[in-house]
Amino acid sequence: MNSLDTLKAFRIFADTLNFTHAAEQLHLSQPALHTKIQELARSLNSQLYVKQGRQLQLTVQGQKLAVFAREMEARFHDFRQDQPQQPLRMAAGQGAYMYLLGPALKKLKEPVQLLLGDAESVRTGHAHLAVGPRPHDTAHLEIHPFREVGQVLLLPKDHPLSKKRRLQLVDCQDLQLVVPPADRPQRKLLDSALPPFQVAAEAIGWELTLHFVSLGMGLAVVNSFCPTPKGFVARPLPQLPTVHYQVILPRAYVRPTARKMAQLLLKA
Repeated sequence: MNSLDTLKAFRIFADTLNFTHAAEQLHLSQPALHTKIQELARSLNSQLYVKQGRQLQLTVQGQKLAVFAREMEARFHDFRQDQPQQPLRMAAGQGAYMYLLGPALKKLKEPVQLLLGDAESVRTGHAHLAVGPRPHDTAHLEIHPFREVGQVLLLPKDHPLSKKRRLQLVDCQDLQLVVPPADRPQRKLLDSALPPFQVAAEAIGWELTLHFVSLGMGLAVVNSFCPTPKGFVARPLPQLPTVHYQVILPRAYVRPTARKMAQLLLKA
């Protein structure tokens, strides 16, 4: 059994959790791939996946093996200097890409694949680097403080609250706000921290939120890195918690391009 080929086969299976799709990517028959995974499980004396209804799900051992397989594949690829460079896989939120990470990405001047994700993408091996909030579980991760971002209320220049340089949370009572859907972390924060307010519209992502604000549909509480629409002002809400962005890398093995990107970010 070729260990690298088998690890690659399991990695692709772990990414798809579908024998048919994985077999197509590997140019194998489905029975051949199934046999390969079963032989790998027997050699490790571990169950690597289970069936939940009609879906397949990795066991804890399967998840650990998938992380190991992705790491080994990256190490082997970096060792083979004659191969074209794989793109850096980076995970972050949409707002971070748009308003925080652009200068460093421009300086990198190397292939990069931008994923929407957070520290969990690094932990599972799907991303080589992430920028986002500090995770509760930092095991197997290398964490570097990056940015602290405050929160502001966007309102028209002629709004009565625009005369204040700083706002108190009580100032937000009964305001018509453009907010994220109820299941989003920012919405949960606003629901718990602000006095009762009116929902003017729900929007996912800072760009759509800013668009609705510029249309006059309502006010919005946004991260301070968001650009202020024309005709509006941004007033700080210091009683709301700041957002702490971190540069997150795997502790075991960091690809050279990921380390380079981290250095560019931390120097910015």
